[in-house]
Amino acid sequence: MPDFQYILNRLPIGLIMLDKEYRVISFNDAAGSVLGTDNMAETVGKRVHSLHPGAARDKIQWLFDQAAEKGSSGFVSMLINVPDMIVQLRMIKMRDGHGSGGYCLLCYDITELTSHPKAQTAQPETPRNLFKIPVSRSGRIALLDVDDVVFIQAEGHYTRIHTYEEDFFCNLSFSQLEPRLSETSFFRVHRSFIVNFQRASGVNNNGDHFVVLMDGDPEREVPVSRSNISQVKELLGV
Repeated sequence: MPDFQYILNRLPIGLIMLDKEYRVISFNDAAGSVLGTDNMAETVGKRVHSLHPGAARDKIQWLFDQAAEKGSSGFVSMLINVPDMIVQLRMIKMRDGHGSGGYCLLCYDITELTSHPKAQTAQPETPRNLFKIPVSRSGRIALLDVDDVVFIQAEGHYTRIHTYEEDFFCNLSFSQLEPRLSETSFFRVHRSFIVNFQRASGVNNNGDHFVVLMDGDPEREVPVSRSNISQVKELLGV
């Protein structure tokens, strides 16, 4: 995987200053470019949670909690999915003369680093397909080639990305990832699993228990829900 931190450091940095109550104090032009200048202007004086849909607000609060735990000597990082964009957020706790000076939220638009251009025939609401998936590696964000993905496993609001030998945490959810993956290679075989059929090595049918065998060291079994068995057989030609 490429040195994502080097790439990230070359991107424009959106800065949002927040007080102790998570209210937006000010922002720079780069943050307005990423999150919308009018949207940001309307948020000044309001809690930053209002920038995000309800499903993402728990994740934003997690950023604050982790930043408070780490203190001003470190930062925490996560990804969010906004319309047709992938944005990385970093949160840093600030200090003042009394020990607590609010927070600084940094945002980076990494869409161009991860996503194919949208096809001219695509509907406006159709998100761009990913060619890189941002994952967590040793506490930092790295970019994983989509072709290296063997299968994806749901973990609550997050996902676990499995490759041939390793697995990685990704804080994008199934609902955020699934529409960004190629329909010719990836298929949701179960409510908790999406597989890359290019990495399938076989199937195992034991009565009602049907699994797809996936490349790996060792080889792994991914369950297929009963409602998807017929379609999976057809797609794999078995």
